[in-house]
Amino acid sequence: MNSGVNKINGTGKLPLMRRSLEVRIDSPRKILSQTPRSNGRKPKEFPIKFLRPTIDNRSGSMDAYGGSVGESARLDFYETYINLPQFSQRNQHQKLEDSPNLAYLGVVEKQKLKPNPFGIVRRKGLETIIDIHQYSMGDTYATAFSEGIRHLKNVSTLNLKANRLSDHGAALILSMLESKQVKRIILSENRISSQTVAALIEHIKLQESKLKVLELENTYISEKALGVLCRVLSEDKKLNKLSLAKNNLSYNSVQPLVEMLKYNQSIKYLDLHWNCLGTTGSIEFLEGLSSNDGLVHIDLSYNSFGRKDSLVSANAFAKLFSHNQYLQHVDLSNNYFCKKECEVIGEGLKDNQNIYGIHMQGNDCVVDSKGYIISLEYLNKTEHGHLHRRLMDTQRFKAKVFSRINCWICEDWVEITITWKPQVSGILTESPIFIHLDCDNYYQCAMSNKGLDFYAINRMVPPGMLKFFFSDSNSFGISKEYNTHVLETPVKVEYPTQDGQKNYLSISKTNIIFIEHETWNNKKPPSIKPRNDPRVKERTETIIEKIPWTIENSSFRDYRFDTEDLMNECADYDCEVSNIKTILPNQTEQDEIRLILKSHYKDISETFRQLSAISGIELFSIGKNVLNDFLKKCAFENEDQVLQECGIIWNLSNAPQAKGEKFNAGNGLCRYEFAEFLLRLSITLYYKNKKSETIKEAFSKLLNEHALPGMKKYDKSSWHADKYLKEDIDLFFRLHKQILMGVFEKYAAMGKGPLDKMNLHEFRLMCNEAGLCNEEFVLREIDMCFRQAMMTEIDEIKHSEHLEMVYVEFIEAFTRMADQLYPDKPGDVLTLKRKLENLMPSMIKICPTKAKTGWEPPSDASYHNMKFRRRVVQIQDFIEPK
Repeated sequence: MNSGVNKINGTGKLPLMRRSLEVRIDSPRKILSQTPRSNGRKPKEFPIKFLRPTIDNRSGSMDAYGGSVGESARLDFYETYINLPQFSQRNQHQKLEDSPNLAYLGVVEKQKLKPNPFGIVRRKGLETIIDIHQYSMGDTYATAFSEGIRHLKNVSTLNLKANRLSDHGAALILSMLESKQVKRIILSENRISSQTVAALIEHIKLQESKLKVLELENTYISEKALGVLCRVLSEDKKLNKLSLAKNNLSYNSVQPLVEMLKYNQSIKYLDLHWNCLGTTGSIEFLEGLSSNDGLVHIDLSYNSFGRKDSLVSANAFAKLFSHNQYLQHVDLSNNYFCKKECEVIGEGLKDNQNIYGIHMQGNDCVVDSKGYIISLEYLNKTEHGHLHRRLMDTQRFKAKVFSRINCWICEDWVEITITWKPQVSGILTESPIFIHLDCDNYYQCAMSNKGLDFYAINRMVPPGMLKFFFSDSNSFGISKEYNTHVLETPVKVEYPTQDGQKNYLSISKTNIIFIEHETWNNKKPPSIKPRNDPRVKERTETIIEKIPWTIENSSFRDYRFDTEDLMNECADYDCEVSNIKTILPNQTEQDEIRLILKSHYKDISETFRQLSAISGIELFSIGKNVLNDFLKKCAFENEDQVLQECGIIWNLSNAPQAKGEKFNAGNGLCRYEFAEFLLRLSITLYYKNKKSETIKEAFSKLLNEHALPGMKKYDKSSWHADKYLKEDIDLFFRLHKQILMGVFEKYAAMGKGPLDKMNLHEFRLMCNEAGLCNEEFVLREIDMCFRQAMMTEIDEIKHSEHLEMVYVEFIEAFTRMADQLYPDKPGDVLTLKRKLENLMPSMIKICPTKAKTGWEPPSDASYHNMKFRRRVVQIQDFIEPK
């Protein structure tokens, strides 16, 4: 027995103790008294009397197992070890379940190992927690430990960190672990792979599983094993914390993580520090993180996101912070973000009032007391990396080792209210009142006016001593309502003056209050939000705006419309070349008639255009029959007399071509002759018959009472404004210009005239070859469309511009043809644009092949893109504090 005691003391490190025989061995009498009698037969004797089956003595079995913690557990382990063969024989014979000690020691004995307890027996702690991190167990003891732990039914935490376990050893232990109660599994700093992951998945998939924490830090997990684990976790709804830190995870590991984050909303803590996600994986990973609504704490420190000139990672983080409103705690320390990257991240963070703590040590910035990121010049100090304060880890150093990082969560900041009452607190009375807190480096912060005599501010401050003082626009002061404190070193405070100069004031006395420490409550965050100052935020926005449409920028821009100035010039020219001077030798009368003509020449010119188009004379002029029809519509009282006089006046007005008037038709009235005809008719009807005292009066009477009402019946000028000069028509011509221009150039070059102009003969030829002529659309309609589209020329008797069509006139003539070819019918009214589209196949048919190369029929999208454009605009939003 002594050798057994020495052995267990030397290896298992148990004290030299033994139980008394009274406790361990029952007396024969007691055994006999409890042995049942049967028909006088003598009961069978066991070879070892103290192992007889009794209820009181079953050491080494679960029936008598007292637990794994404390002095009695250590004694039980010792007794089991020294009686190992007997207990094993007894349990096998009586079919009793081995205790964890017996199961563990049985394998230890078979493998000839030292009986190190490895958590099977512990001096202190909870029965449900097995924490043997850094015990260096190795695979040698893994089989024995797995046999022992198989008999522990209530393990809630299994910490095997840094035990030199391989994938096989870790998987063996997990396969024997009772799953129903375990909540935390820590395998960090072992080497695991697919076998261990398969065993973990068995735990996770069980319906009764309660696993909340899984720590796999520095486990060399393979990308394949990680992918399998992430797929299972995508459907899990129980795991709360996952650590995959220090696993050299690269871009190839991003996709499984993204898929997991996309579907798993139960994980609140995710530790990925000291990996290699880098720039390549940052965008995809952070986009996946943006879609996660469950994650609250994430550690991404030491991942080499920074120092990228493209700012790719910085922009991805800025986008994440501006969109994700569920994260509360983020660690980006030691990613070596440069100043510009920190500025970009800080701008995105301003839109987020739910991240209460962000760690940015090891980057070119600091975080102020309100949670803003303040970018600075080069600040990285690699030698301070070992003092990095982990976001999801218990601190191993005293708090004083670290400077304050302004993380409200890690440092347990507290919400307080400080007030100032003018005339009560002190001498400061002029609004606004400012407070200067030492956690703000004594920068001023405006207090809210809560009433005529009351100012207050709500702030988050760190626990401990808080120093502060107050100021208004004129002076500084401290409050009588708070304790005062004399500073060992005066504070130098900068303040601006009205002239814009910077002045400094030395403050040696402040108010002071002690802030009691309160543990941060994740479920009940403070009412004060970080980064919540009122501000004007500038942002860019892409808008779809209507492109302004004007005739000056349209297909009609080259068309010369009948303006007042143009009509005045036409009237002057026609008066000069006509016989009006002969009819009216008096200069005064000439001037009076000229003024009347100018005031009505637009009507006269438009009527001439329509009547000359109807007449069918190639040199545009008004035929005698057409003129008679016009006079009938003027509603003269003595119509027969007027028609009788018309023949005489026609002959007087229709002079033969003078020298140089090559475009003045001899068989019709040109424009100046039409004006002269009206004047002669008024003289004949009213002046000679003494119905008017002057020629001026006679001419006005004729125009106002008869001619102008008759002209209104021929006025087609409204067609331009009502139908033609529209945006949709312009867009049609712009989209079909390639085809229409090809047709125009083809037929303009066929005749004897200029190659860039189309005359009436060429226009008729085009209509004929396009197949536009039919019973309803004959030569007369073609000529009318041509004539009505021509622009007014001042001189229409010596020059031929009014007879030779340019492109802008051609598209109007084309439109007039479409309007006539597809007349509106009851219940079937087509838009002019639709009529043009119906006519286009005829133009495409006669368009030269070369001109059609590369052209495609426009779609609705083509019209939309010409009407609207995308424009990036700068917008300022005033953001009120929440």
